[in-house]
Amino acid sequence: MTPDGLRILVEELPHTYSVSVGCFVAAGARHEPDAHGGAAHFIEHMLFKGTERYPSPRLVSQAVEGVGGLLNASTAYESTVYYAKVATIHVDRAADVLGEMVLRPRFDLQELEKERRVIIEEIRGLQDAPGDWVHELLQQAMWAGSPLGRDIAGSVETVAALGRGELARFWQRHYNRANLMISVAGNISAAAAQEVVSTAFRGLPGGEATPPQPRPVPHPGPRLTLLSRDTEQGNFCLGLPGLSYGDPDRRSLQVLDSILGGGMSSRLFQLLREEHGLAYSVGSYHNDLSDAGMWVIYGSVDPEALRDAVALCLEILRDLAVSGVTADELAMVKEQVKGGLLLSLEDTWSVASRNGAHLLRYGHVMPVEQVVAEVEAVTAAEVQRVARRLLRSDALHLAVIGPYGREDSRELQALLAQGFA
Repeated sequence: MTPDGLRILVEELPHTYSVSVGCFVAAGARHEPDAHGGAAHFIEHMLFKGTERYPSPRLVSQAVEGVGGLLNASTAYESTVYYAKVATIHVDRAADVLGEMVLRPRFDLQELEKERRVIIEEIRGLQDAPGDWVHELLQQAMWAGSPLGRDIAGSVETVAALGRGELARFWQRHYNRANLMISVAGNISAAAAQEVVSTAFRGLPGGEATPPQPRPVPHPGPRLTLLSRDTEQGNFCLGLPGLSYGDPDRRSLQVLDSILGGGMSSRLFQLLREEHGLAYSVGSYHNDLSDAGMWVIYGSVDPEALRDAVALCLEILRDLAVSGVTADELAMVKEQVKGGLLLSLEDTWSVASRNGAHLLRYGHVMPVEQVVAEVEAVTAAEVQRVARRLLRSDALHLAVIGPYGREDSRELQALLAQGFA
């Protein structure tokens, strides 16, 4: 931490040729009022549209891309991240650009109106990609009435109504030392990184941390949300409330999710695609937040195969709860999870990203060795227990987009009614 309270985390990686600098802000879509849905994402866009010393979008991007670097950002429900990756010799420039973006954005009215149109097209474009849209449909259904039930980008209506004042107030409220940290990883010493970042972010206001939000309550199930569209495939998402990132069962769920849908050796891929030929794309994932989570099984199938695919997914889930996992599956997936974690840390941005996310979430960086040990310690009984904990019929949701009507809806409702009994 610098004398003025800026949190800076540095991991020296002298074997690399690059440095990645990430600015992590503990504010995202979850912290917006309903009427201002999309504000955090809109601000993310606007910080690329000009600053005091880089007054145009081209000058912002050229400052980093012009030396062969990468400049990007992303908005999530509980955080927003801005990052640059450059050759070590250009780290001063990368930090300077990020500092300018975060501290001195122009919020130029002309650029704001242009970007409003771009974001609205981004929202509309999602509806042209049913394989992506079905995930959003599930999110909206499961968390309706909560900020988690809104698209991170907002809606066409809220984005159209957001003004410069609302955006500036959100930025002023959340972009401060109490709510922000900088993560650096690469071929640079801790002392040099501290000096570069301190200079670039000098003048960042103090402020207050974003307070905790009300705990979201998922809608009960079993529930079907079906959107009839003339598509070439049937797209579906089965969803259940999951775990927070601090839950003691999170490693067991990580192993369980990998066994279920974590690659070509997973149960979903082997049974739905390889054995039955029902789907080209199928898998699962778990999204975790500070006080909630969502566990999702997804697939894209021939429209006629939808019912059989959903039925088989439910059967696989039932078997995990009733019979658990095999010793061979458990051993293989442990190595898969550990290997994936270690391989992901070969890139400077991956290291900086992991460190920054951990500091926001836990207040410290969890050593890789600790994560590996926790995964290694997971037992088959613990995996089965977390499966039984989460696989509840009264929490099950199914979202579907495809060429389906009332009869299809009745069949799917009947499947869901069987649940995991």
